Amino acid sequence: DIIAKLKDLQSIRTQPLYLLHNKMTVEGRPRSTSFSSTPTFSSDLAKLKSSLPQSPSSSSSPCTVSSYKEAIAIASTFDVLGNNSTLTPKLKLTSEDDWIDFFQKSGAVDTTTSSGVNVNMEKFLRYCFDMAYKMPPSPSNRVLREHVRGASGTVPSLSI
Repeated sequence: DIIAKLKDLQSIRTQPLYLLHNKMTVEGRPRSTSFSSTPTFSSDLAKLKSSLPQSPSSSSSPCTVSSYKEAIAIASTFDVLGNNSTLTPKLKLTSEDDWIDFFQKSGAVDTTTSSGVNVNMEKFLRYCFDMAYKMPPSPSNRVLREHVRGASGTVPSLSI
């Protein structure tokens, strides 16, 4: 009688049920410790804006810093560059020179200013998200047809 009830309950529930000393117990699934949330641009942008000092001139040059050290300190807090990001395995950011190269590749560095260097951190953040999540462009229809022709040698004729 209890076994029949147990089988009925097991067919309804997704969690395993066990009969232990004539008592039914439900065993929950263990939570994954490897799960983490995907970084979002809006949360990283909020971190960026909260880390910058508010000044009256901030509207003319939003989200810029005037040294690589400050840029590295801010960028290292971004989730998109964190341990669980898809971007992290693609990068080697172990030294200050690695960071500087990465900033320069992003196009966010302006060295024409009188203060030496300005790094547009919002532009850099956008670059990071593009590298992490942007899909490559699709091949054109012509390129696909040429690939099919190249693979088979010739295009088969149609027979009616």
